[in-house]
Amino acid sequence: MTELKKMHRNISTIILFVFLLNSCNFPTAKEAGISYSTQPAFQVPADIEWTDVGLAKELINLKEKIVVISGGSNPLPLQEWEDLKVGFPWHKNIDRHILIDKTALVRSPNANSNCNRTDCLIEREYKGYSWIELAQPLAVDFIPSKTDLLKPEEGYLVIKTIKKCQILRFDNEIYQLTDNKGNYYVMHATESGKPSLEVVLPKGWTLKKVSLKEPLVILPFGKGEDCYFNIVGDHLGQGYHQYIYANENYPE
Repeated sequence: MTELKKMHRNISTIILFVFLLNSCNFPTAKEAGISYSTQPAFQVPADIEWTDVGLAKELINLKEKIVVISGGSNPLPLQEWEDLKVGFPWHKNIDRHILIDKTALVRSPNANSNCNRTDCLIEREYKGYSWIELAQPLAVDFIPSKTDLLKPEEGYLVIKTIKKCQILRFDNEIYQLTDNKGNYYVMHATESGKPSLEVVLPKGWTLKKVSLKEPLVILPFGKGEDCYFNIVGDHLGQGYHQYIYANENYPE
């Protein structure tokens, strides 16, 4: 390879790297102008169709800032997930072993709330397989300060505000995270496949296992077309949905 070709390759790599950083440079919730009611956005539909969940196969489009999950008319077979190679702007999300017992995806984040069953889930094709638009990341906040977006350092948490019109149900026990100020979160996924309480958390935060007396059903928050969720991530790759807020609106 000539020096000129090497230089062009290096410049292209730098440009791609800078573009990648800019694509992941989310504003904070306040910077994004996000403000939503911390009451559920809608009621559980009377005809809800619960589905079981397992290993979530998710891709993130860094350019469009959209998360898709394998599903639809021609989903990716589970055994092919590990060897799936994706290129920019696509990025494979970290493995998600789901702890949710049942779920119902009401609609894709950009589908109209008046949609019917045939157009509520927006399907797209990639690598010869079908994917369903699942969530739209909107903002990122860090506790106590900035850290890695996908895998925070020990003692740090990442809070991603997303748009996702999904209902979650936990039946028997949960792993409950709290800041002990009135905000509560439930662990919904792990990277390792097994939940761990051995997490280094920010000061004042605790994580414990809790038995449920009745199923915990979590709906998106907001009003009208809103479908907001706060998703917290810890340094072990464990994810949590916020289900109780200390205040009537988010952010405070």
